Amino acid sequence: MGKQLLEQYGGKLTSEIIHKLPQFIQHQDELKQKGNLEKTEDSQSTDNSDSVEPIQTVDPIVKDYNDTVSIDLLDRIRKGTPYFFEKLVVELLSAMGYKGTNGQAFVTQKSNDSGIDGIINQDALGTSTVYIQAKRYQVGNNVGRNEMQAFFGALSGFGSDRGVFITTSNFSNGAIEYAKNQHIVLINGVRLSDLMLQYQVGVNVKKQYTTFDIDEDFFIEDD
Repeated sequence: MGKQLLEQYGGKLTSEIIHKLPQFIQHQDELKQKGNLEKTEDSQSTDNSDSVEPIQTVDPIVKDYNDTVSIDLLDRIRKGTPYFFEKLVVELLSAMGYKGTNGQAFVTQKSNDSGIDGIINQDALGTSTVYIQAKRYQVGNNVGRNEMQAFFGALSGFGSDRGVFITTSNFSNGAIEYAKNQHIVLINGVRLSDLMLQYQVGVNVKKQYTTFDIDEDFFIEDD
């Protein structure tokens, strides 16, 4: 979706166009559910103020651009195969450092995986292991408590209490409460796309800008 927008509008792509997209509206709803939606109304209301620094104008533009990429990421993942998603989450957690220096990370077999989709051995001997469950669900099809209980049962079968449950949708309140009590880490669709951007999995850095300010200490003269 993000690529299509850029091809369609080019340099004429504005925040107003992005904010009217159904996908963007859905994305914001997911952010609200996560409780991580940034309040932008105040900054938008002062965009025309003489006191606004240039960097304050640039930041919202960059955020809007990256939001379109996040929308595109989740859309592509949801259209892919479950096995592709499993490989993706293993690669992401490896990029985040879970694999360690000499560890191993792999996707389990496509069938009879005993409820575990990916395994990360954090050291060469496999003495510390993270087990992964990945559910490629559409928006609105949230992971429920029963699925969380099944994952915990799978963890117990491996003699482990360390698990990460990742979905492209979201988690029900019951699933969240159960996971909290069992120390299962949850990553929903919004968090997933955030992490993919942060650790550059499935994306390329298109352009980076460096800004400067004055080093006041440099100009302090000795008496």
